[in-house]
Amino acid sequence: MQTIESRLAGVEGTFGDVRDLLAPDGFSLANNWEYYAGFFDRKLDEEGMVFLRLPFDVIQGKLDTADARIRFGTPFVLKHVYQTGVEEHIGYTSGPLVAPVVNQFQEPVDKDAPLERHWVQQAEAIVRQLEKRWA
Repeated sequence: MQTIESRLAGVEGTFGDVRDLLAPDGFSLANNWEYYAGFFDRKLDEEGMVFLRLPFDVIQGKLDTADARIRFGTPFVLKHVYQTGVEEHIGYTSGPLVAPVVNQFQEPVDKDAPLERHWVQQAEAIVRQLEKRWA
């Protein structure tokens, strides 16, 4: 995991507005949200292992409503390495189209794999674009 210093940290808005503004840029609400906090994720690679993550806290209301007020934390990029290859016990070969669907239910082999510099640079560029619009 690599944090990205950003003026987005501390920016507030309503969950619904922020969600709608981020969607065209490829961000979606991560599955592991809670009523009081969550993440907007953007996949950076084709395999679904490298993500730019925008963490946020709910400061008013609950996350299951569009009018919940949220505040961004410090963005970061992370890499989850999943098992790939033949899954003999279920009878298929895991490829780029199948792996992300099946792997979402697996525990990552490495939850915090080392990041190649180009992923960090790509994430930083995306964050800078968001800052120009919001912060």
